Amino acid sequence: MHTIDGKFQLSASDLVNHLACRHLTELNAGVAAGDRVAPSHWDPTLELLRERGMAHEREYIAHLQDAGHSVTSIGGVGVDAEKVASTVEAMRSGRDIIVQGALAGGRWSGRTDILRRVEISSDLGDWS
Repeated sequence: MHTIDGKFQLSASDLVNHLACRHLTELNAGVAAGDRVAPSHWDPTLELLRERGMAHEREYIAHLQDAGHSVTSIGGVGVDAEKVASTVEAMRSGRDIIVQGALAGGRWSGRTDILRRVEISSDLGDWS
């Protein structure tokens, strides 16, 4: 959660955190508004879980490549207009797999882990 032009910008992680603990939402809103300071302590167990998740994602992407899918990665971190445009262009051109796509709409934005093309018609064409 952060603010843009004085308005909260929310992500899927913010929604998951809110469902788990509404008080956490209040704390994160305070940090985003500049009224609180985020804790500086980081639990090493959480870092281990993050590393395991990243390894799993890398292995899954390799599996998709080995299965013959082309993979398009949207580099960088965060969500900005350039990354969103790159993601939308990859979707419109029918790329098989998009890794770390950036999407935004209204007050919601986020990065996807993996988007996979399926053969169901949509506004994108003969695929979704």
